[in-house]
Amino acid sequence: MKALLQALKAHVDGEIHFDPIHRKVYSVDASIYEVEPMGVVIPRTTEALLTTVKIAQEFKVPIIPRGAATGITGSCLSTGLIIDTSKYLNRIKEINTEKQYVVCEPGVVQDHLNAALAKYGYRLGPDTSTGDRATLGGMLANNSAGAHSLIYGTMADHLLEVELLLVDGTSRRFKEIDEQEWSVLAQQDELYKTLWHIREQYADDIRKQFPTIPRRVSGYNLDAFLKSDTFNPCRLIAGSEGSLGIATEIKMKIVPILHVAGICLIFLDDILKGMQAIEKMLQYQPCALEMIDEKIIYMGRSSPSMLGKISWLTGNPQALFIAEFQLAEDLNRFHKAMQSAGYSCIVMRDAKQIENVWELRKSGLGLLLSKRSYSRAIAFIEDLSVAPQKLHSFMKKLSEYFKDKGETAGIYGHIGSGCMHIRPYIDLRKKSDVARMQQMMLDVADLVHEYGGALSGEHGDGLIRSWLNEKMFGKRIYQAFLELKNAFDPENRMNPGKVVNGPPLQQNLRLDPSTPIVEIPTFLNFEKEGGLALAADLCNGNGLCRKSKNLMCPSFQATQDEFHTTRARAQALRSVIHGRLPAKDFTSQGMHDVLDLCLECKGCKTECPSEVDMAKMKSEFLYHYHKAHGISWRSYFFSRLGLFSKLGALSPSLINKLSSLSFAKKLLGVSEKRNLPPLALGRFSKRQRKQAKHEKQIVLFLDTFTEFYCPEVGEAALSVFEALGYEVIIPSWSCCGRPALSKGELPYSKKLAERVVKTLLPYAELGLPIIGLEPSCLLTIKEDYTGLLGHDNPHVKPVAERCILFDEWLLQQHLPFEFKDLGRIKVHTHCHQKAGKNKKATLEFLQKCQRQVEEIPSGCCGMAGSFGYETEHFEISMKIGNLHLFPALQDSPTIIANGFSCRNQISHGTHQQALHLSEFVKLLFQNFTCL
Repeated sequence: MKALLQALKAHVDGEIHFDPIHRKVYSVDASIYEVEPMGVVIPRTTEALLTTVKIAQEFKVPIIPRGAATGITGSCLSTGLIIDTSKYLNRIKEINTEKQYVVCEPGVVQDHLNAALAKYGYRLGPDTSTGDRATLGGMLANNSAGAHSLIYGTMADHLLEVELLLVDGTSRRFKEIDEQEWSVLAQQDELYKTLWHIREQYADDIRKQFPTIPRRVSGYNLDAFLKSDTFNPCRLIAGSEGSLGIATEIKMKIVPILHVAGICLIFLDDILKGMQAIEKMLQYQPCALEMIDEKIIYMGRSSPSMLGKISWLTGNPQALFIAEFQLAEDLNRFHKAMQSAGYSCIVMRDAKQIENVWELRKSGLGLLLSKRSYSRAIAFIEDLSVAPQKLHSFMKKLSEYFKDKGETAGIYGHIGSGCMHIRPYIDLRKKSDVARMQQMMLDVADLVHEYGGALSGEHGDGLIRSWLNEKMFGKRIYQAFLELKNAFDPENRMNPGKVVNGPPLQQNLRLDPSTPIVEIPTFLNFEKEGGLALAADLCNGNGLCRKSKNLMCPSFQATQDEFHTTRARAQALRSVIHGRLPAKDFTSQGMHDVLDLCLECKGCKTECPSEVDMAKMKSEFLYHYHKAHGISWRSYFFSRLGLFSKLGALSPSLINKLSSLSFAKKLLGVSEKRNLPPLALGRFSKRQRKQAKHEKQIVLFLDTFTEFYCPEVGEAALSVFEALGYEVIIPSWSCCGRPALSKGELPYSKKLAERVVKTLLPYAELGLPIIGLEPSCLLTIKEDYTGLLGHDNPHVKPVAERCILFDEWLLQQHLPFEFKDLGRIKVHTHCHQKAGKNKKATLEFLQKCQRQVEEIPSGCCGMAGSFGYETEHFEISMKIGNLHLFPALQDSPTIIANGFSCRNQISHGTHQQALHLSEFVKLLFQNFTCL
């Protein structure tokens, strides 16, 4: 391995990682498997990819191509050399609208391609539910389809040419050829000669044995041989799971953007009754016909990721069918027919509502896996596919089988094409459950075979199903599979164990009865998550943290590096918890590196359907890391920011002058390119003010930033409160503990939390609202104190329940004013508030006042408390800011940002001054006209 590493580093233009943490990070995907590779190569160019494969050939090591690793079958896992094409090989090389094709590298993400094509009115036909992170190379590898396969088919139907890098380092371009061309090639080229032989030898077997169903992504696509006039080898490559070669360039058809008239939602009390009508439903030519069951509906209603998105869902249906139509007349006819047949259904035409319906459907996998238990809805008979006309009968038999065996499962799928995602609940830590899983696979395989179906209609074979391919296709077809594999990969080094020669089902399970759980005593209370082990295990590996929009995950969005995803962090922690890394590695530098760029934005807690709370786990990790290595002066300083601010406030002018000096920044580990925020010349609590007596009272929680850095925000808030007729009670200042919590200084954070709770409890018991101006501080009280002080602490809940952010409180008030228009406004919402329930309170309040207001589609601003000030984090902090926030603020007349860190980041990145909402509302009040 050492010689291989040296050769790669000497000759490959790319990132080479053979360290234990990287190998663990790349040992999982969204499947139930875990296989540690020998190393990871991330080539920067196609030439570097070619060089990597040639070196692998020299050392005779297996090669595993990898994209976003969103697959659920373990298809990109092996003990060889992982080649990650997603970070750099992601160029769209050509868009040709005249001839309607596109040429891309394998790392291009589906949604990124569609965004580029949308400018011309086009899109890619196949649309996987993981399109916000799935790469085209991965979609080619498992012949992706998606919800609209009724009109677009699969990737194989859109392939024009594929440049394939073979295991020996040679590159071949494949495209459709006619019979005569093939005949000539078969005389000159050994590969085409073998393909010709396979067709001649097995054509009759293929016609007799291959399932004739709309969706099959199992085995190799030998039916590509059956066209009499042409042959397109690209169809063989589609669905081959990288076992034949690595695609370096893909040329595909593109289609006009799909414009839909609307959807019809059918609410069912009986799934099987609904399935009886599938054949009739298809007669109305829907462009999509999908289903989700009650388990997904139930989980969706309680998931933060679906908050405010399923108000259209009424009652408690056993299942929901979604039928989408391009033409209004087809939609209306379908709706009337379903009503006449006695089905409860509604028509939906609003684009936003339709988007929310599809989001619930796309979130099915993650929602099923968000159950806080080791009995999980896992994928092994996940992808069954039969003819849609047979689906009712098939599902009836399968349901009877489940009932007889006492099984329960989550169910969703593409009922229009007969492809069902079925996930029984299994605890892989139990020997009996693992044996039950294997027997269930065998029994269900027999049932699928009886109905002329396939075990996979979408996700492929991978490690989970390849071992069954000989059973499903028969010895003759399986022999053809072996000959095809041997023609492309005679040494069995290209992603071995996929499609053919699959390992046993129970080999390489991520969790099995022998998996240890290393108990790590935690300072924080992880009772809600089911313990630290389950908190990490909640990450199912689906890779949603690789998306490029919204909040999660800012560090991946900036780096495009798998190592800096929430998935990678969870897997690194899990590797110690499961004993795959030594316990001492829990506080290693490698573990610190993989967690380092977590900004603790809390996006994963909300946007990940499994609600993985990486911010909390990072705080716990840092606590142990500091115990093992000691705490740096910088972390000590920032964790006690309130204390040092209090001391600095004794002479703010002097401290401000000193903190701007280079030696002070160097001492603190602060970037030379960033100035620390200056202390105000007077503390908020020391300013003299008189309040009129009012009957109504509220409590203002005085945070560190309002007290020492921006008292003008507090003064503005007081003006607003008083104008609305409230007397304001201001308890003495006390830091909420957020800075200490974020730095892992948990005992100190707990001490501060206890002080805050003791201070605020009397007011909470009086039922007074406790209003916070700084989102991170108030939300620490509401969301993090149970972790610090315990879920059974009797004082935390009443205080947390009375806490409310300033914008949320304003939204509840009746404002007896008519405001003058102060121009266009842009709003940036603090990331912790984005991760909460009332993420749009500022926006909604301003819209209520009839302002010209727009919310910036930004995630985290990139400052993240002290993160953006730290020398080694400055560049990525600015890169995160430049993703969405800074570009959106060019020449903005008024910017609202309630977070102190956010306002400083905006100032540094755009040289514009953002206002707290309290400051803006004060301006509004100064310009109001009484009604």
